Amino acid sequence: MASTSDPKSPPPSTDPPSTSPSEYRPPLVTRLSPVKRRTSARRLRLTASTLLLIGSIVLVVSMAVSWWGFSSTGAGASETIQFYPGSTYWTASSAAGTVSALYTTGGLVHVGQLYEAILGLGVTAAIAGFVATALGYLGVLAGPRGRAAARYTFLFALVGFVAAIVLPPLAAGAQPGALTTDGTATGGGGGCPSGSSPCSSFWGSLSANGVHVGWGADVGWYLAVVAIVLFFLALWQLWAARGQPWAPAPSWTPPPAAASSPGAPVAAPPPQAAWAETNEPAGPQVPPNVPTGRCPRCGGTMAWAAPYSRWYCLTERKYL
Repeated sequence: MASTSDPKSPPPSTDPPSTSPSEYRPPLVTRLSPVKRRTSARRLRLTASTLLLIGSIVLVVSMAVSWWGFSSTGAGASETIQFYPGSTYWTASSAAGTVSALYTTGGLVHVGQLYEAILGLGVTAAIAGFVATALGYLGVLAGPRGRAAARYTFLFALVGFVAAIVLPPLAAGAQPGALTTDGTATGGGGGCPSGSSPCSSFWGSLSANGVHVGWGADVGWYLAVVAIVLFFLALWQLWAARGQPWAPAPSWTPPPAAASSPGAPVAAPPPQAAWAETNEPAGPQVPPNVPTGRCPRCGGTMAWAAPYSRWYCLTERKYL
């Protein structure tokens, strides 16, 4: 006797599940939701853009404050000297007060050239960071059209990082030699003293005859280091999100299910959609992670609506 089948049950699968409907679990590709991966990539790039913005602002601030300081106290007098990026440095003393002067007029020609180069590299790094920030946020807001912006975001962030990472070692390594070439430890002539002095090291201190002298990196130098760390973290976030879509694609959401009659059988979804035909007519599209099949009523595409544990025919727009 020929067996009869329920017209409301799903078509047989060529690869039947090994568990009962109540114990059914989606295959691995379904459990690792592609939508979740895309959302994660978008969040990584959004975080990277924010880090780039903060790093660029910190770098701009570092260009406006002192990078190196020298202080001398004792014998009833005190003096402070601060080197700024650009062409001007500041001196403060108990006798003359606070004054600013050009590096060239203070006999610090080579030091002035060094800090003008630091200012140029810092501005370049900050501009690259701001451009990368704008492209990053634009890519997040533009959705799928922001993929090109994602590539340029990484490029400009890399340019900013390379320009910024040169700054601290350049100042620390080149300044003692520049002071030696200028023949003065703190400006105004006087030559470089023997032994430990700013002409021999970027950091240092000494005490003699009741006078304590100290010198080393100032606020701007350390802010530049912080900016470099922020740029590096942004690049790491962008690299971690490589190969992923810039924004999540829209996912398929089934319409609300009507209340089913008590005791009505619920068909379990197949473990994979390999049994679905590929030459089906054009119609509504379903994400690849949603099981699909042929409707036993009209022959159209039906999809498994997991929230309601029922099949939904996309052609008739009805639940089976």
